[in-house]
Amino acid sequence: MRKLIQIRIVHSSADMGSMKDDLRKEGIAKIGKEKWEENMKKIEKFWNEVEVEIDALDLDYKKVRIYQDGLPCGGELGLKIVDKTASKGSKNYQIVKKLIEKGATIEKTESAKLLQEEYEYIGAFLEAASDNEKINAIQRYNEVKDELMEKRDIFIAERIDETLGNEEVGLLFIGAAHKIAPKLPRDIKVVSLD
Repeated sequence: MRKLIQIRIVHSSADMGSMKDDLRKEGIAKIGKEKWEENMKKIEKFWNEVEVEIDALDLDYKKVRIYQDGLPCGGELGLKIVDKTASKGSKNYQIVKKLIEKGATIEKTESAKLLQEEYEYIGAFLEAASDNEKINAIQRYNEVKDELMEKRDIFIAERIDETLGNEEVGLLFIGAAHKIAPKLPRDIKVVSLD
């Protein structure tokens, strides 16, 4: 029996890489600095609770595979991305790094091509010079986002099926909009971390 523990994530600005500063500015412009900082504290609290819940699972980490939303590679390059993002303050990646240090394996989770496509749509919005350009960028993204998410979800489910072995446990750190479980084979028991 294979088991997948789904951990619904909340992205922090540290998870956004090169888009971090633009997204922060956009967020503050939309809701104000005080509300933005309040949200950042809530996200930090959320991740502290997730870490406690994962520790309470008492897993045999040598039999754990980690699947991370937005991670297009595993192995050495995947480890470098985890280290770099953790060092920039991402609590999500700090938890993943800790799990790897305990013996878990990081897996390629996403298609680099599909991620790049999505980043280009988001980048067009962030780089828009006028309100009209922003509106057009949002409309273009809205036209493709559901199909793009479906393709990403199929790819993630296939990666999990290919790499999660018998008697292994997968930890899937994934955004709330994803629907991975219905795309997995029936021999993978899916539970959610609450």
